[in-house]
Amino acid sequence: MNKPKLSKSGAPTIPMNEPMRWADWLAGRRARRETGQRVAPGIIRRASSSSDQRLRRLFDGERGLPFKATDEL
Repeated sequence: MNKPKLSKSGAPTIPMNEPMRWADWLAGRRARRETGQRVAPGIIRRASSSSDQRLRRLFDGERGLPFKATDEL
């Protein structure tokens, strides 16, 4: 597989005709999280949604996976 191209921000771009590697997705997620922290610092999660029953069934009573700090990604 080819090495991913990087955008100006340093985050890997999503390949059009091939799967993205997990490591590349994590690098992009970290870059998106850091950008988002400049706009709205802190954990942003809706208090409730129409999918609550489904989410809580999937995640042992929680609405999603536990939050990970950016440096843990």
